[in-house]
Amino acid sequence: MKRAIQIILLICSIFIFIVIIKYNFFTDNESKFYKDGWDSYENRQYDLTLFYLNRVDKSKYPDVVAPLGFSYMEKKDYNNAISNLTEAYNKGIGRKEGYFNKITNSLGICYMQIGNLTKSKYFLLEAVKQGNPNSYRNLQILDSLEQNQNK
Repeated sequence: MKRAIQIILLICSIFIFIVIIKYNFFTDNESKFYKDGWDSYENRQYDLTLFYLNRVDKSKYPDVVAPLGFSYMEKKDYNNAISNLTEAYNKGIGRKEGYFNKITNSLGICYMQIGNLTKSKYFLLEAVKQGNPNSYRNLQILDSLEQNQNK
């Protein structure tokens, strides 16, 4: 019994060692940056997300523009957020995964933040059509801003 446990532990140790070697020596940096970037985004570490995902080839990993855009938005860099989120919107990223309406809503928020209320309204109305529940509240905020602007 003791011998069997030792053999099982040895096999597990060898397996773990092989996985570590494969990850460190046979995985390209871009794949590591992609994985680490998504992990950072999911952990709300937006600076790290930007660090990793800006080093990834967007043609190889086109979906990185969405977390890049969301991260720039969190950092209040609205122009870079708009650039990345627009690319995600135009490519339809997030449609299958179910977060396309978040991209649309976020574009509305970013345009509101930089003062382009016309584009903001367009994207917020689109997000409402797509079923984003936060867009209603954002449209109310936009309406208040428009009313104050017209006074």
